[in-house]
Amino acid sequence: MRVDDKFLRDLETKVLSYRERDKDSADRKTFDEVFDRDTLMTLYDLMTNEVIDELDFPIATGKEGNVFRATTHDGGFLAVKIYRMSNATFNNIQKYILGDERFRNIGKSRRRTIHTWAQKEYRNLERMSAVGITVPKAHVCTKNIIIMEFIGQDGTPAPHLKDVELEDPQAVYDKLFDNLKRMYKEVQLVHADFSEYNVLMAGDEPIIIDVGQAVLNTHPMAMEFLKRDLYNLARFFRKHGITCDEKEMLRDIAGGS
Repeated sequence: MRVDDKFLRDLETKVLSYRERDKDSADRKTFDEVFDRDTLMTLYDLMTNEVIDELDFPIATGKEGNVFRATTHDGGFLAVKIYRMSNATFNNIQKYILGDERFRNIGKSRRRTIHTWAQKEYRNLERMSAVGITVPKAHVCTKNIIIMEFIGQDGTPAPHLKDVELEDPQAVYDKLFDNLKRMYKEVQLVHADFSEYNVLMAGDEPIIIDVGQAVLNTHPMAMEFLKRDLYNLARFFRKHGITCDEKEMLRDIAGGS
């Protein structure tokens, strides 16, 4: 495909406007890391193939990637997650790769590792969605970009669990614990980075996000990661008056002690 230089310039101009909006130097550096030329070319392909029409604005900045709201050609919304190709991203994900049989043959290429990491999150989302675990629906994954369901209302992103007043904390706790349990038992995965920062609230429904680092429950670190996930769940809901016994939670999920 011949690249439309004007299209790319327009896209780069829009990206620059995101960067200039944030005066914080760390955020500006992050945007520079996100929008390398290869990523711009991938976005170009997604737009010319009408997967998305416009990249609207940033929703979230994470350790390994940024999430943007996008508009579709029919006026709907999608979320676009872009993994950074920087060394920092590569280093952060190593502990979730070592010991995971799915990454046994990917070699040491940074680019290949991060592209595989994006595919891993995409497949994790598909596996979880298939059994009814409440995660965003995955649509497309190409290179370091995942297109997924936009969680929000009328174009406004849903808030994180940490930012909402819960009318029924017990009901939300029960749903999240059930999701983590089904994740372990039905799709043989451990989230490995669960906290109130990685849950969106669509009304009263908690939606678990950021599942790229989720590991197989046979991973050497799986039990340590599961204990940490359950600790974070219990810690948050104890503040809301919910009685949580972490040892009992672990026994219920994995038969541990």
